[in-house]
Amino acid sequence: MNKGKSLLAGAVLFSGALLTACGQSKGASEKLVLNWMTSAEIITMDPSKATDATSFTQMENTMEGLYQLDKDNQAKEALATKAAQSKDGLTWTFDLRKDGKWSNGQAVTAKDFVYSWQRTVNPKTASQYSYIFSGIKNADAIVAGKKAPSSLGVKALGKQPGRQSSWQVQAAG
Repeated sequence: MNKGKSLLAGAVLFSGALLTACGQSKGASEKLVLNWMTSAEIITMDPSKATDATSFTQMENTMEGLYQLDKDNQAKEALATKAAQSKDGLTWTFDLRKDGKWSNGQAVTAKDFVYSWQRTVNPKTASQYSYIFSGIKNADAIVAGKKAPSSLGVKALGKQPGRQSSWQVQAAG
């Protein structure tokens, strides 16, 4: 596997921590509570800025990404329902679950993923892990301040108003 594909795969897996305070919505009258202890103070729940194990552990326990590990530690679809790779191996398209919701009940959209990834590579965010996105088109130039975050090789697809159900990631290739 070449460097670009490896970094793209890493970025896709990292996106589980980047965008994910979502899950299936329960009825408005049902209140769910989970009390959880940590071994240290949670520094941040901002996926673009987290660098410590405690923050990542808490985000993993409260958020859902494109994929999650099953009981056998095998990646399985979570928010993603399907992933397709282009023939040249440089573009990946992800279809999202239609019932994915944020904790406030709003639908998770492809635009949410695009925003999150663009925010992470934006130098103004100062993400220490922005280098993980290096294999994505224009990511290095954006991190270096030479291109706008909107030029990152990610885009929402679909024609549903307010809810694109697919998004694409293009490798730097």
